[in-house]
Amino acid sequence: MMNTFSSIDNLRGLSIVPGSVFLGPWADIDHEKFLIIAGVSKDRILVCSVMINSQINQYILKRPRLLECQVELDGNDYDFLSHDSYANCAQPIKAKLEVFMLKAFKYCGLLTDSDLKEVQQQIINSGTLTADEISMFFNA
Repeated sequence: MMNTFSSIDNLRGLSIVPGSVFLGPWADIDHEKFLIIAGVSKDRILVCSVMINSQINQYILKRPRLLECQVELDGNDYDFLSHDSYANCAQPIKAKLEVFMLKAFKYCGLLTDSDLKEVQQQIINSGTLTADEISMFFNA
């Protein structure tokens, strides 16, 4: 049974709050990916993908600006990670709540407060969001 939600208050029971981590399908990728809910607004969420690789992609390693936006997540801190991983905060993805809810994502857990703050700061510093988007998603 699918539900459509009109406000973030209705979603709190489903753990769609900053720091929530989900696993599910990702467009143009042949395997599931971890997604971090980095920020929320009334009718949108902002997510960034968590690379489940022990190494950062070679493309990113050659680009200092993109490399600075990778947040290392210690695999020992999270039951759902089998090894150290990286949150790619260089390309935040804005998605409507309804679109997110229609996909088969599985709730995995929450980031630590310090990791969430680092993810949010790297997204803000990435230069990919407007001042209005930063305010909308992070209440800055």
